[in-house]
Amino acid sequence: MSSSPGGSRVTSASRPAEPPLRVAFVGSTVWLDSCTPAPSDGLWPACFVVGGGRDAGTTAADLEAFDAQATVVFDPLEVPTAALDAITGPSLGVLVGGLPTDEPTDGLHPFDRLASFRPSLTGETVGGRTLWRAFPPPISDALFADVRPLRRSPRVMSVGRSTPHREDMLLPAKHHCDLLQLIAGVSGESLRQLLAEYDVGVYVPPKAGGGFGQQVGMHLAAGQLLLAERLAPAHGLERDIDYLDVRGPGDLVTLLDRLARFPEMYQRIRVRGRLKAEQYRSSRLFARVIHDLLADIAAFGPGSAVS
Repeated sequence: MSSSPGGSRVTSASRPAEPPLRVAFVGSTVWLDSCTPAPSDGLWPACFVVGGGRDAGTTAADLEAFDAQATVVFDPLEVPTAALDAITGPSLGVLVGGLPTDEPTDGLHPFDRLASFRPSLTGETVGGRTLWRAFPPPISDALFADVRPLRRSPRVMSVGRSTPHREDMLLPAKHHCDLLQLIAGVSGESLRQLLAEYDVGVYVPPKAGGGFGQQVGMHLAAGQLLLAERLAPAHGLERDIDYLDVRGPGDLVTLLDRLARFPEMYQRIRVRGRLKAEQYRSSRLFARVIHDLLADIAAFGPGSAVS
């Protein structure tokens, strides 16, 4: 340690903090509301809506003005070309479903890397591009809440479009246990209010055989007790420890009837599930993904074409 001529102590200069990365998130209102992160020390996110009557040219102009250092596009095959053309710099396209089958895949060419919510698809090719990374569906920081005490018969909800399998699973519970089924059209503040009013979330995949929809992390993040049919992939969740495993329509009715009589019976699982939801928190997840994206592009170059 040394002293300045005036006698004040001089310490070694600390490294100035780097400004947060400007990251653009592009997609439909539903995906942006449910998956985009809150601002943090490392990320400065901005949302750009496509679809829903919004002009693609306006979205493109807004993207150009933001001048993002990285761009994430949810469901890129549904994004108009005019908006994709406005993307500059490192970019990540996130396939929110499986591999496209009958759809043209030309819209995937502008992306440096492609990602999926299904680990089994990592390394697969689509439209001449390699799927670079898989991660669980991110959950917007705005949807996180604390676990609340439960001293009455719990209120139960399920979110997801109607499919034959979901109807088969949920119909007995809707008749016997007053389960609210939300099929579509709820997002943003309306969704946050509903999550705060309900105590139990039920996840049923669209088809028999299992799945892991964005609703899984959403129910856990909101502090709800999660009842779910087989999770495939599990993304780190342990059945009957982080959530209650449901094995059929009758099993669902039995579990809900038990909760109606003993509301606090599974409170420990509810708390464990909320803790596990932190691994899906969007700000944390995308801080890692964007860092890896930039590092991968720096090491191997832009584009993800199959060699």
